[in-house]
Amino acid sequence: MEFSIWTAAGLLGVALYLSAYGALQLGFLRGSSPWYTILNMAAAVFVLVSLIEAFNMSSLLIQVFWITLSIIGLARMAWERSNTRFSDEERVFLSAHFASLPPHLARKFLKLGRWQTLSAGTVLTRQGQAVHELVYVAKGQADVRAHGSSVATLGPGALIGELTIMHGSEATADVEITEEARVFTLPRAALIRELEADHDFSLAVSGALQIEAQRKIDIANRERAGTVAQGAL
Repeated sequence: MEFSIWTAAGLLGVALYLSAYGALQLGFLRGSSPWYTILNMAAAVFVLVSLIEAFNMSSLLIQVFWITLSIIGLARMAWERSNTRFSDEERVFLSAHFASLPPHLARKFLKLGRWQTLSAGTVLTRQGQAVHELVYVAKGQADVRAHGSSVATLGPGALIGELTIMHGSEATADVEITEEARVFTLPRAALIRELEADHDFSLAVSGALQIEAQRKIDIANRERAGTVAQGAL
């Protein structure tokens, strides 16, 4: 068989098909990734070009439909990203705690929870009991009590439950609203369900929660170190 530019195009198409599928199976790409779709579309284009030399109706139809569906998929992804809008309070929340989430995943994350106003006296967590919600305080205040003693006051911007929400661990303190508060609450059950269903969402949200948990641990360590230093003076 004489090697020609059409043959080269076909071989490149095969290489792209195999690269995309191999990257998917090895975990380098996800099926929902635009790059997976782009690689498949490019592969179909090169195989289609190769048919100029060796025409095959079945292959032609496969490549045409593959390219068409790829274009539709990319258009859908672009539409979802371009139509993602956030309110002012959503933007403040995301920028403070989940800035690493891509806009379309941030929107999915927000849809799992709800915004509400809670009155003073509402208990968010009980020490020793499982945490069932992730809570963000946009306005208002909450008191943190451990073993009957007040240990901290939480104000606007506080995030409650990021250390325990993933594992359903027990709360280390009571948290009670002391001043009418505007909060965002996200049920653990809904979050876990979505994490199990969408791998890309799981990676992004898990990473963001780990960043938040580590940040809270670092702050606590610095405060503890400061207290020890003051006591030594």
